[in-house]
Amino acid sequence: MIRRVLGRVARDWRALQAVRRRRSLEASLRGHGIRNVNLCSGTQKVPGYFGIDIGPQADLRLDLETTDLPFPTASLDTVVCMSAINYFTRERAQRLVGEICRVLRPGGVCRVGVQDMKALAERYVRGDREFFFQKLPDGRERFEGATLGDKFAAWLYGYAVDGHPCRYFYDFESLAHLFRAAGFAVVERKPFGESRIAEVRQLDNRPEQMFFLEAVK
Repeated sequence: MIRRVLGRVARDWRALQAVRRRRSLEASLRGHGIRNVNLCSGTQKVPGYFGIDIGPQADLRLDLETTDLPFPTASLDTVVCMSAINYFTRERAQRLVGEICRVLRPGGVCRVGVQDMKALAERYVRGDREFFFQKLPDGRERFEGATLGDKFAAWLYGYAVDGHPCRYFYDFESLAHLFRAAGFAVVERKPFGESRIAEVRQLDNRPEQMFFLEAVK
């Protein structure tokens, strides 16, 4: 009983600290004129986009696993997230999609690219060794794993970034469900490089393994 109570207190304390941190960050960013945000941006730099990531190359270093988006409601035009929403649990991803909906203005656009469970599963069932056993220019394996099965499973559990492995695997419908549940007015699957976002060609990548979802608030 005591252990459960202490656990609940610890969780509540962490949640309170996360709220305080988000509010502090929101206050510090106010007045910076941020309208477009690239979540989990890694090393990518796109003109006009404010990058958020756990890595040091971002404009704001922030762990989105524990902290919500530090922007006022209805303050952003565009939010993008490429090859990253699969690094969160489904529960946390639903929370982040809700946060994206909150911070976008009416008519604002979110574009997400993520590894396509359906397409990759079809390649696995076909035994597409040419795809799974690709080599990088330096001779290393492109995809993690020793066998075909290992390489497919890596998209569920592997590809750790700073100790954070993949946590979930989506097809279009499963990801679209999160956006519809969050209240987006339009949720569409878009081809590679086709978007309402002018900078899409600087954002989209790896169309042979990813699908692209675009949602309008």
